[in-house]
Amino acid sequence: MKNIINFFYNFNVIEIYSINNGYYFNYNNDSYVFMCCMRDLNEINAIYNLYKELKIRNVFVNDLILNKNGQIVCIVDNKTFVLIKDNTKNNRINMNDLLYIQNNTVNIKCDKKIFRNNWIKMWEIKIDYYEKNINGSLKKYPLLNKFIDYYIGLGENAISYLSYNSVKKTNYVLSHKRININNSTFDFYNPLNFIIDSRVRDFSEYVKTQFFYGTLSFDEFKRFVDYMNFSREECILLISRLLFPTYFFDLYDSILNEEFPEENIKNVLDKKDEYANFLKNTFYYFINIKKINIPCIDWLIKY
Repeated sequence: MKNIINFFYNFNVIEIYSINNGYYFNYNNDSYVFMCCMRDLNEINAIYNLYKELKIRNVFVNDLILNKNGQIVCIVDNKTFVLIKDNTKNNRINMNDLLYIQNNTVNIKCDKKIFRNNWIKMWEIKIDYYEKNINGSLKKYPLLNKFIDYYIGLGENAISYLSYNSVKKTNYVLSHKRININNSTFDFYNPLNFIIDSRVRDFSEYVKTQFFYGTLSFDEFKRFVDYMNFSREECILLISRLLFPTYFFDLYDSILNEEFPEENIKNVLDKKDEYANFLKNTFYYFINIKKINIPCIDWLIKY
């Protein structure tokens, strides 16, 4: 791989380190990753155009490096690779990273190929998949088998709530397919991970992962909600997104793929009731404190 990098980029790299799907190296005191990318080539081109717009706006991101032929991708053994210059210190992300990106990319112009705003359709596909596959796949996973129906029910609640309260999305920003507290700043500012969606998306996913794996208090949550100044429509989107249990389904998939042992799900299950109360308190805060007129979910309010 070293010879390929040197050939395509006119570098003189001496050492590279292979980690997962990337090849890491230093050149002229800068850090680079030659990364395998699973996204469609049309999406990669759309991302590159978005990256150029971000650079014009002086928004901090990791750099996409063109090869000597002026192309964004290199095909190696029928796999697509992109060279990324790492401008971060590879720390863990925090809420300030989310706020920085969101404040600087509201309604940014980009190709619709990288929009991911049809939550209902995506959630319905996911729920249908789990409902069709749970019978034969969970015999050796008693914890997953015991609680999968509860989390499918949460997912269906999220779909119903969003469908019933059909709202128009606004404030589209640079977003990510998934955010969690273990994301590095390299991943967060890597253009290959970018999508475009409501500013509610990254915020809600960060809140969920902080709740289950971090130290998020409800007072901290309220402080960030107040700072974001969500509209009524965004509050409905936020409730829907918080209700949909991505945190469970992602672990479910990883356990069935044997990436993690089943016991890793215990942290989520131990906080099941606490999280239901968190959602209940969110309703209370929006409706009774901030005086935002949003519909309730009866079973949560009575929880």
